[in-house]
Amino acid sequence: MKKSTRARCGFMLLLWAALFSPPLLAQQQISVSGKVTDTAGAALASVTVLEKGTSNSVATASDGSFTIRVRNSNATLVFTSVGYLRQEIRLNGRTTVSVTMAADPQSLEGVVVVGYGTQKKSDVTGSLVSISAETVRERPAQSVLQAIQGKAAGVAVSSNMKPGELPVVRIRGNRSIDASNDPLYVVDGIPIVNVLNVNSFTINDINPNDIASIEILKDASATAIYGSRGANGVVLITTNKAKKGRTSINFTSTVSLDRYKALSDWMDGGEYIDRWRLSLINGRMYKTGLPGNDDFNKPAIMWYPDPDLDKQTMLGSADPATIENVMMGYEWNEDGTVKMRPTTPEEQAMGWPAMVPVYNSRNIRSFDWLDAATRTGITQNHSLSVSAGNEVARIAISLGYYKQLGVQRDQDFNRYTVNINGDIAATRWFTLGTSVMSAFSIQDYGIQGYNISNTGSKDLYSRAAEMFPFAMPKDLNGNWMYNPGDNINNNLWNPLIDIDNSKNERRAASVLANVFAEIRLAPWLRYRVNFGPQYRRYRSGSWKGPLATPHLSAVNSASYYTEENFSWVVENLLYIDKQLGKDHKLGVTLLQSAQQSRRENATSSTGQLTNPVSLWYDLASNISGNPVIRTEFTENTLVSFMARANYSFKDKYLLTISGRADGASVLAPGNKWDFFPSLAVAWKMQEEPFLQPVTWIQELKPRIGYGVTGNSSVSPYTTSGPLSRNTYVFGSTPAIAYLPQLAKNPLLKWEQTTQTNVGLDFTLLNGRLSGSFEYYVQETSDLIFRRSMPPGSGYVEKYENVGKTKNQGVEITLSVTPVRTSDWNWTVDLNWAKNKEEIVELVNGKEDMVSNNLFIGYPTSVYRQYQFAGIWGYSSKDLEEMEKFNTTGNHRFYPGTVRVVDQNNDYKIDGQDLVILGSRIPDWSGGITNTVNYKNWTFNMFIYFRWGQTYFGGYPGSSYGGNGGNGRVENDVWSWDNPGGRWPMPNFGNVENISSAMQYNDGSFGIVRNIGLSYAFPSNKIGRTGLKNLVLNVQVLNPFLFGPGIVKYGINPDDDTEWHRASTAPGNPPLGGTNNNTVLPQSIVFGLRAGF
Repeated sequence: MKKSTRARCGFMLLLWAALFSPPLLAQQQISVSGKVTDTAGAALASVTVLEKGTSNSVATASDGSFTIRVRNSNATLVFTSVGYLRQEIRLNGRTTVSVTMAADPQSLEGVVVVGYGTQKKSDVTGSLVSISAETVRERPAQSVLQAIQGKAAGVAVSSNMKPGELPVVRIRGNRSIDASNDPLYVVDGIPIVNVLNVNSFTINDINPNDIASIEILKDASATAIYGSRGANGVVLITTNKAKKGRTSINFTSTVSLDRYKALSDWMDGGEYIDRWRLSLINGRMYKTGLPGNDDFNKPAIMWYPDPDLDKQTMLGSADPATIENVMMGYEWNEDGTVKMRPTTPEEQAMGWPAMVPVYNSRNIRSFDWLDAATRTGITQNHSLSVSAGNEVARIAISLGYYKQLGVQRDQDFNRYTVNINGDIAATRWFTLGTSVMSAFSIQDYGIQGYNISNTGSKDLYSRAAEMFPFAMPKDLNGNWMYNPGDNINNNLWNPLIDIDNSKNERRAASVLANVFAEIRLAPWLRYRVNFGPQYRRYRSGSWKGPLATPHLSAVNSASYYTEENFSWVVENLLYIDKQLGKDHKLGVTLLQSAQQSRRENATSSTGQLTNPVSLWYDLASNISGNPVIRTEFTENTLVSFMARANYSFKDKYLLTISGRADGASVLAPGNKWDFFPSLAVAWKMQEEPFLQPVTWIQELKPRIGYGVTGNSSVSPYTTSGPLSRNTYVFGSTPAIAYLPQLAKNPLLKWEQTTQTNVGLDFTLLNGRLSGSFEYYVQETSDLIFRRSMPPGSGYVEKYENVGKTKNQGVEITLSVTPVRTSDWNWTVDLNWAKNKEEIVELVNGKEDMVSNNLFIGYPTSVYRQYQFAGIWGYSSKDLEEMEKFNTTGNHRFYPGTVRVVDQNNDYKIDGQDLVILGSRIPDWSGGITNTVNYKNWTFNMFIYFRWGQTYFGGYPGSSYGGNGGNGRVENDVWSWDNPGGRWPMPNFGNVENISSAMQYNDGSFGIVRNIGLSYAFPSNKIGRTGLKNLVLNVQVLNPFLFGPGIVKYGINPDDDTEWHRASTAPGNPPLGGTNNNTVLPQSIVFGLRAGF
């Protein structure tokens, strides 16, 4: 072929390729389909799906599905949506993909709920923490409050492991001494009324699965719009709503197996008897009369185990079953005599006879009281929700069922919930809607003994733990023994009997509603009215049968308590949202609201029931006379006016200013009203020209706020000088007298808290690093304080405005994404908070109130006791010092006893030597959450910390044997061969141990709250089943607890409910907490989420 011919052919081929190649390439494109869901398995609509490196993109449909044609099978798809983290997925030959998008907690365009409205997150000027529904449902929880523990800096949520109980919440510390420190809870815009002796609704009545988001307002610039009710912070809860254009059915279910992990190693029968005997020997009380054995400054003469001495010194008149168990430690001949063995020369040198009994304490029979008092708990949590919506109407309905069979055999909790949300846009300018939440719950609270306010065990587990391990619950004939061990200790009543012979049941039914109407008067003007009635009926029944133990005091008795709470809130709101030119934007909110609350209750009780099986339902059937009946009533009102303005200039400079006036009926005339202003400014620095070239900064927003809030949380009628009712007998006629109780104070006014907050919000590196820093100072003045009156005044107490407190602290919130690829995503969320709480002034200015345990410069709750200085030794210096104390102060200090600091060096340990040892308030607290996503798999782990607090408890008083009941195994005790022992020498002799000084220990701890793994099924695998999404998960709760101090002793400081109660009297042990502190509640949870 000629060269010119070849050239013409080449040109024709190139022309042909240029004309016809695009259609051929188009024919080579492949179709890729899939579905996009969120981490909860719900479909995501309007997600942009982009072929990377091109402009080829589509959006997902309402069911989350999409189909896109790409150039080749190795293309990369980019998924983006407002409020969610960007994802890139390389196809690698796949034609079907399922994508799970995680919410972006730091999304600048996300909308958050603020008081009386919503705002873009980037426009918020106050201190606010937003918690998503995914975070709330991260682990199964009975209440919303449990779910947010450790998830928000500056928000302290305690633990309470009793089924059906709520934790205590504090936002940025305690401000008040006698008034309430509880935050305000607002559900779907309606404030919950649970103050001033009225409880119209509780957080425990809300199903956590119904939560869409939680916003926590922390500083006064954010909370001042709620006036007096926002003094302690505000928690805004928004429940799930239906979405327009979407119909969905969702089912969520979890089942957990629960148990108690014992942190303490309890002594068995042999260990207890051996320790008891050692304490008696050291106290010269086992084998008495030994020559040269009277000096406690020298080691005691050790003696051999003797069955006769055991019976004489330890068993006393113990029951036959107990004596039989202890005697099993000895070997016996067929004729009933004890087997003997020859003694060693060393033993004979101590004065032992040639033959002694054969003894092995391991043969002493023990009974597992803890196993008998517990069971494998089972917790079920099921929720079904249905929602549908179009352009005119939306409706969402959810049903919830929560059932917890407690680990302790006398505790359980059941709850049924219904939540209905709906609205109708009748016209373009009128919308009518409602939300109704209702709940019914039944709680078996558990056995309550007579000593609730005194020292001793409070729950079944604690009672079982202190039982003698060598004692049996039944005698040799199989009958229950009320006092196992007989007369060894008359207070150790058999707790197993009370399981079936006592009952403490609590029932509650509640409804919270919000009916609203909204009229759009103009594009920039709208009016809204909210009406929120709330009702709660509560009943508590207590029964102690004729066979119950005397531990429960009034045997064969019953009581019945019922209360009815009703409140309503009406809010009239006017919203103005106006764009003024190009640079100015103004939002104004005007509010007028009124609230009224009432409660009435009745109590009835009786003894000597003739028909015990009727429990508390037939109190008239008794032989002790008519039941005692008492009724009460209370009511209060609150009226408010509020104005707020949000101003933005060039979408860079933000200003929020508000003022609220509240009038409270509980205060005296002339002081009912007060005004609470606030001001906050913020600067979006990233919008400035000098920062726009810095591409790694997406947000840099400094802000500062100042505000004033109030607190009027005193019971109604207290300012008017109420009288107390007292019964007496005049001659032979019963009568009632009314005596002055509280002195009248017409000058009592609001507590006021001023707060300054400085913060910085930031988002860097395309969202891979974001968070905030906060510094705040709160100063509360005119504290509402219950002051004791002089005896000659004729009154007992009087409420006055005295004193000041101060809180200041630092909070840090960080979210880091170290890894973000097409298949992998690793996010670390961290929060840390440090708050210093202190009393600034009291009744007499800077003077401490020692009798009230209140001290200037310290928190409102402190521990004041003797300071531990070690264990007295036997050195010549220690012996000389002990002699001075024993002679001057009439003490009985000897080697092996507790030594405390003599603060004034007078050789007398008395009240002058008491010092402040610490507080239950931690130095800092925080949480860290790791979330790792790999394709359809998600792994998460959450660790919660509370560090630097003092824990009251830990001294192993029951570990020395004796008649006080069982204790934990503690072998590091002081002895003449172990002078460095941690705990004092076992010694029941006439020596003095100030053990209270060893009760205060480092309560710092960290706990791995949950470790979870979940799998979201790809849509192409479940599409034929009719499912839109399906997620299976498994997790463990509380697998690990760690800490430097009290944790090492086998104590769990996490649930410290009532464990802080202490007495300043020397030597007093803890009064005892609500729940046992030697266990770690653990669970393994199986769950699923399905959407249709």
